[in-house]
Amino acid sequence: MDPTSTLNTLLPTQAQNILSNPRVQQGAHQLAQMGSAFYFSHLGIFEFISVIVSGTLIAATVFFIIKTGWLAVRIDRVEDVILKADTPKRKSLKTWGKVQQHFFQGDENSLKLALLEADKILDEALRLAGIMGENLGDRLKKINESQLPNLQDIWEAHKLRNRLAHEQDFKLNRNTAERALAIYEQAFKDLGLLDQ
Repeated sequence: MDPTSTLNTLLPTQAQNILSNPRVQQGAHQLAQMGSAFYFSHLGIFEFISVIVSGTLIAATVFFIIKTGWLAVRIDRVEDVILKADTPKRKSLKTWGKVQQHFFQGDENSLKLALLEADKILDEALRLAGIMGENLGDRLKKINESQLPNLQDIWEAHKLRNRLAHEQDFKLNRNTAERALAIYEQAFKDLGLLDQ
């Protein structure tokens, strides 16, 4: 079936007469020419607007890539897999810096956060070293003082961490937090994650 004949059957006769009128067709042609002329006469403005919109979208994309850390994660993966870089040490140093920031803030919540993060670093370091276990307590049971000379102190610091995590009303003072962080720091040095 011809498209024109389909259109003819769908459109009422009066509408067909209007559309087939030469003046209407000429008007439509003139309107198309005016639209084309308007577009080409303002092409510079349209190009300028498109450059501004594209630049804004590119800047927003870069901003969100940086803000979310998406690019840093990809770079770390490339270094880990392809370059075989020593990223556990680098990551530990970065996280240890955050622990120290929390400690120096000095309020009780920051001190608790510093100890929780330090415990997490040690757990991750032992896991990456191949010591099996579901948590840090399990891993500590599988090592001895020849591997970590301050093992007994680490147990005490880990018990303190457990109290922080499980006892909501536990009060932590700065001296206790400082001693526990010194224990974790020594463990990190013994493991080679921090420089002596």
